[in-house]
Amino acid sequence: MSTTILPSHALHHLLSVSDLPLVIYPGKMHAHWAEAARAKGFDLIARVRDRLHVALRCQTCGGVHVARHFVVMNAQPLCPHCIEARWRETALAAGLTWLGRDPDHRHYGRYLLPCDHEVRRQFSFVERVASGEVAPRCETCLVHREEAEALRFGWMRLGRDPQGNPNYRLYRHSCGHEQRIARANLQWGQCDCAGCGQSWTAKPSYIYLLDIRHPGTRRHYLKLGYSSHPLKRHKHQLGLPKDAEVEVGRVVAMPTGHDACAREKAAHAELRRLYPEAVVPNPEYADIMNVVSEIYRPEALAILQKTLDRIETEVAAGACIRTPNGLSDQGQIAGGNNPETPHSDPEAHTPDEAVTRNPEAMLQDRAAAWRGRLPILVRHWGLAG
Repeated sequence: MSTTILPSHALHHLLSVSDLPLVIYPGKMHAHWAEAARAKGFDLIARVRDRLHVALRCQTCGGVHVARHFVVMNAQPLCPHCIEARWRETALAAGLTWLGRDPDHRHYGRYLLPCDHEVRRQFSFVERVASGEVAPRCETCLVHREEAEALRFGWMRLGRDPQGNPNYRLYRHSCGHEQRIARANLQWGQCDCAGCGQSWTAKPSYIYLLDIRHPGTRRHYLKLGYSSHPLKRHKHQLGLPKDAEVEVGRVVAMPTGHDACAREKAAHAELRRLYPEAVVPNPEYADIMNVVSEIYRPEALAILQKTLDRIETEVAAGACIRTPNGLSDQGQIAGGNNPETPHSDPEAHTPDEAVTRNPEAMLQDRAAAWRGRLPILVRHWGLAG
């Protein structure tokens, strides 16, 4: 593209070609070059730089720029002064102030927003703003609004979602717990701290695997989901026919509903991506269940069990990392912050013992601890040791 060499507002000072801030090339000015330039809206002034370039004056704005003579003869030269003038006019129509081109990208410009914050935007985006299709959002003001929204409900905005979801942000609660929350939920206060809250997000939950059979149609499915009451989930919430046979194949205890929800959604996303053939399309089971997803073929049982194994290991390993000097015993976990709960003997586990313990034994201890905290496992499935 043509390169600007002189701003148009300085043209009235030019008296001759020798006044231009250019190196004049001592070559012949061909008449057909001048004719081609005039036909395309420019006046040929001189040959400059080298044998390939010429200086052109725009007949519309009077601005001078440099172009290759090949462009003059075989294409339509573009006046950079006219282009910038259009960008400036578009910015004014969009309510912005033009500051100049972005030095790092030719499709971007620098603008001053009405809030006095400087931003870089694509020229095509500013055109859409000028036409009223979109609004010129300011990232700095958006962050300030999100911080104010978070403070209203006792949260502190830490930054963008570390997992890259544009609809989520990372927040820290007043209790110190850090959590990913959808911004739309936080705007209305529809969120609870998974560390100190009292709603389902902070209460213990489960990821379950159901084996569902319908004798009437001889259909057989597997369902992977999460619930604080898996038994209630399949008896009262799935809308199954009365003759359906349901077996709870497995449950994985989760410390909070928030953890259960996050890990279950991540598991479904991975299963859909890696094993699409295992996912049952909704129309196939819509007449016997009121869910729209999370249903798998019975042939995927081994895959689902492996997924639950990984989740169970990650949950237990995460707990081990948080308590490197040894796992809390069942009494500590069940008692929580209850001052009446007796404390365990501090000499029961020495640091050396904690370091040399078998990882499988640590996972078993952790599972036993969660069973003590979650008595529903004892009532419905007899999983307590």
